[in-house]
Amino acid sequence: MAKFLSQVYTVIRGSVGGITYTANQFQPLIARARVSPVNPNTSYQTMIRSAFAGAAQMWRFVTNLVRQGWDDYAKTCVYEGPLGTYTIPGRQMFIGCIGNALYQMARGNIAGPIAGTAPVLPGFFDVSQVADAAYVGPGTGIAFTMTSMTAEPWVAYGSRSFAFDPTRYRFKGPFLSWSLDSVTSPGAASIIIEFDFLNPGSIYFSNPRAITAGDPFRMSPPYYLRHTAVTVP
Repeated sequence: MAKFLSQVYTVIRGSVGGITYTANQFQPLIARARVSPVNPNTSYQTMIRSAFAGAAQMWRFVTNLVRQGWDDYAKTCVYEGPLGTYTIPGRQMFIGCIGNALYQMARGNIAGPIAGTAPVLPGFFDVSQVADAAYVGPGTGIAFTMTSMTAEPWVAYGSRSFAFDPTRYRFKGPFLSWSLDSVTSPGAASIIIEFDFLNPGSIYFSNPRAITAGDPFRMSPPYYLRHTAVTVP
């Protein structure tokens, strides 16, 4: 990925000659190699887009008091980045939490209503022991485990990547939306999630995450795990 540091180009978006131009809140202009979408227009991609569009729409109609609550909450959730720690704006935190809640509700893992209430408890939803786990099988696959020690109902979920050869050690997406699996727990529990029908010996990556199963919604930090697919009779 390349970042334009001069001001020769100031506004450009889209793809030209195999290069895609975009931007984010930290850089005004970023150029990267154009890639084809991993899951173009699948039913799950459509469901995800609708959920996050719905969350963005909800933000437009919440009160200033609710917005201030999300701004305050967002400051308590610290992310780790390549340049150190950072936080995100309340609007971004709202869309992330509520968008994921709407998506989980569409998948049947969360019952409504989703009011968009700002969390009172500070910080991410607390999970522990997020790790590669022994695949139970039978078949060929990978697994991860997540544990919550709180009494709050929650949903553990995650997707997997394509297969890679053993030389691959880093990957942070995009993950296959259709591979998403999830388990809902009424309280403290250790949950294992498996992905089946994989290539033995290949490397896969997963993105475990958790979200509370009721309003106000809080999410765990994002996690990324590396797995080797094994075969269990």
